[in-house]
Order: sequence, then structure tokens, then C-alpha cells
Amino acid sequence: MAHPGFPIDAVEIREVRLPLRRPYRSGTSSLDDRHLLVLAVRSGDSLGWGECGPVPGYSVETIEDCRTALRDSARRLTAGGTGDETAPACVRFAVGSALADLRGHRDDVPCWRMIGGTDPAVAVGAVIGIDPDGDDLVAVAAALAAEGYRRIKLKVTPGRCWERTRLLRNTLPDMDLAVDANGSFLPDEDAELRRLDGLDLRFIEQPYPARSGRLTAELAADLETPVCLDESIADLRDAAVAVDGGLRWVFNVKPGRVGGIETAALITAMAAAAGIPVWTGGMLESGIGKAAALAVATLRGMTMAAELGPSSRHFETDLTTWRMENGILRAPDRPGLGIEVDMEVLHRFTITAETIGEGF
Repeated sequence: MAHPGFPIDAVEIREVRLPLRRPYRSGTSSLDDRHLLVLAVRSGDSLGWGECGPVPGYSVETIEDCRTALRDSARRLTAGGTGDETAPACVRFAVGSALADLRGHRDDVPCWRMIGGTDPAVAVGAVIGIDPDGDDLVAVAAALAAEGYRRIKLKVTPGRCWERTRLLRNTLPDMDLAVDANGSFLPDEDAELRRLDGLDLRFIEQPYPARSGRLTAELAADLETPVCLDESIADLRDAAVAVDGGLRWVFNVKPGRVGGIETAALITAMAAAAGIPVWTGGMLESGIGKAAALAVATLRGMTMAAELGPSSRHFETDLTTWRMENGILRAPDRPGLGIEVDMEVLHRFTITAETIGEGF
């Protein structure tokens, strides 16, 4: 993590819990709210925002791991040093986002332009969790299609895969559909996944656990439907190994998972050069983290709909509000991340706050 190139006066770390509109369940996670660490970094009169939100069951690190690492990075920055390159990925994402936001304000340029983004209009898709089935699943999917989402992805697990996916395809024959197993299948449970090949899916995401490279490659070689790698790509090295394998992958490059927007941009460029389709998603971030992920979604190599829906998709009240129009989110053409944090909402949902340095 390079030196920001300007002095950092103070860093504020807030622990926040934002209620979700409804519980969120996947093959590995079950959430009733989003437990986040919100970072505010001050340099002179400018403020940069970042967000760190490990997802229990999905992320390797915990909130406490991240809090410790954020404190360390804050002390380094206010002492004139750099952030910690060995910190957990979502911590590097938070620190890097806040510094990019600051740099954008100082240079009067939007972050998405700063990292090489080309198109601020980002098509978005939606995810349906593991719970809805039968008529409930049909109703949820039909409502999402009516709202204008460009892709629908269904969370699946062994035993809750084939019938639900087939029902979704029969309900929406022309919709761009995909499934995501979050690594929940084992080799002797993948018959359902192989049956999906005839349903004209955009991709099957992360069928096996993250470190099951050989099994995932064998499945990708057997299927007509592309296999999408998510948890399997934690950094540039993982991406390079997948690219070198020469298979027909799709990459989901989440900046919160790979260590920040700059690393996400490098992976995207690498994949695009190899002809691998790329898209980006979120990790149920608030509007702060979504702003940074949206900057990544504007990159030239992003060829599929992003999973970065409007604030109302998951939150009754967001820290900064995003609205979708006709299935599109638009990256702001304002300096930095282009956001205004609702301080009343931030204070209302703050559990703890601490400041390192002076200036808050």
C-alpha cells in the first residue's frame, strides 16, 4: 500500500450495525444486520471514507481482526507512513478506498476515472437468497424482473438447487440467470450442478470450497455452462493461476475480497487480456463500500452486470443512498467517491467510535 502522498491528520473508526430489510441467507452466511467498521480519514479540510465489513461464514477475518488491523494502519498513516500490506483484504479495501476518496477530492477527479473507468452507467443484477421456494420464489423473481434488474442470481446448496433453478428458468425464460453455491457442494453432491447445464445459465458460481482448484477445474472442463470463480480468487496470484489454466472461466472480482480497488483493477485487466468475462459484486456493503465497488464496475473489462443494487434492496436506511433507474446505477461525476454520508444515520447506528490522531 503506497504512501498517500499527503499528510494524514486523523483517522476515525466507527463500529456500526445497520438493520437489513429482511434476513439474508446464502450457503455459508445468515445475517439479520450488517456489522461494519466505517473509516473516516482526514487530511486538512478533506475527508475520505472507507468501509470494512467481513461477512461471517464467507470472510476469513472477523470484525475484531479488522478492528485491530485498522488501528494499526491508522497509527502508521498518522505517523507519516503507509497502510499495512499484510492486513486482511477488507481492511486494505477500506483504507485504500478512503485514501482514494481523499486523493480524488484533492485532485478534483472522480475515483472511477482515477482507476481507469470508462463507463459510469453500470447495469446491475440482484441475488435471491437460499430461502424462497415454490410460489414465493416465483413472486420474488417476478418482482425483481419488474424492477428492471438485468440479471438474477439464485443462491443454491445441495438439495436446494435443481428444482428451484428449473422453476426460476421456467418462470423467466428470457432472463439472464445464474446460480451461486458459495462453495457448499462436495464432489459426491454435484449431480444437481451438472444437471443445470441444460438451463441456459450465464454461469455457475463457486461450486466447491475456495481451495478446491483441481475439482473446480474438472467441473469447468466438463460443463457447457461457464464456472464463475469468486472465493477462489483472493489476490492477484490466484487470478494468475486461474488465467494460466486456460479454461472458460468467469471472474467475480469483489474489491472487498481481493484487497481493494487497485488490486481489483489489476485483476480485471489481467482477465480481460485473457478473454475472461469479469463482473463485480458487493459483500452487503453500505452505500460507502458500494461507492468504491461501483468505481471498479466502470472498468473496461467489466462485461457483465454488477451485483450492486440500490440501497433499498437491503437497507431501510443507508449511510449514503443509491438509487437505480431502469436497472442502472451511475457512478457520480463528483470528486472522490462522490458520496455524502448521512451523519445523522451514521451516529444513530454507531456502537463504538475511536479516533487516532487529531482533527475530529
